[in-house]
Amino acid sequence: MHEIYMLLNSIWFQIKQIAPYWASGLIAGSIVSVFLSEKITGKMAALSTGKLWLIPVCIASFLGIVSPLCMYGTVPVMAALGKKQVPQHLLAAFMISSVLLNPNLFLMSFALGINLALARLFFSFLCGILAGVLSFLLLKNKKLFTFEKFDSSPESKKKKTFFLDLFKAFRITSPYLFFGVTLAAVFDRYIDPEWIATIFGQRRGLGVLFATTLSVPLYACGGGTIPLIRAWLQAGMGQGDALAFMLAGPATKITNLSAVKMIFSTKNFMLYLAYCLGFAILAGLFMEFCLF
Repeated sequence: MHEIYMLLNSIWFQIKQIAPYWASGLIAGSIVSVFLSEKITGKMAALSTGKLWLIPVCIASFLGIVSPLCMYGTVPVMAALGKKQVPQHLLAAFMISSVLLNPNLFLMSFALGINLALARLFFSFLCGILAGVLSFLLLKNKKLFTFEKFDSSPESKKKKTFFLDLFKAFRITSPYLFFGVTLAAVFDRYIDPEWIATIFGQRRGLGVLFATTLSVPLYACGGGTIPLIRAWLQAGMGQGDALAFMLAGPATKITNLSAVKMIFSTKNFMLYLAYCLGFAILAGLFMEFCLF
């Protein structure tokens, strides 16, 4: 009984540490979802290319980050934008940054420290921009996305309200958050911190590769991984390792991969995976060796 009490106490401690960031993220995400979603979609549809094609790419990447949609919401929006002749390299920038980050997750990332939160924002933004640039330069005359599986009006017409959206976000994220908090508490009580320090802290560079690989099976929900990463950081995980985990995880999450596969051919799907994993490794190495 004493052991159960100590584990529950550790879980409660983890919840108290994460809850303010989670709550602020839920509120911010719902505000954007209810009041700004249509404006974001409208801005994407209005983007056009010309001599200053890089500026629309940057705007598209930024709109992807501020979009509160999950990947299953982003894909139908992209299909609608594609039918409005939005160039595919702008859709690439929007999709990649949308996969990696949203307002809710950005605010929750401050639980890991301001440096990691801002680094996550910067590299998610940069990843979207680079995807758009590469698509523009290398795939000018090639088709990147296919939207045949979507009709002409995939967006839901149901009226959103702030509190309903907030409750929905709470209902979806709370089980993952509790699971992540529980894993962090178990780790805190039963796993020797020297194990994490040995894997990450004493093997700079290799830790980034290990974190990227580890993110593929372990990343189930962005909010749910925050307490786990926080525990790892306290045990000696490097900042670059954590960044690589947070960039590779969303891109390779099973639910996101199944959504992405609907709009990619097999070849383009493999290019997507290689690009996202490669960028996560390079970003993690840059942060590990150049920033810290």
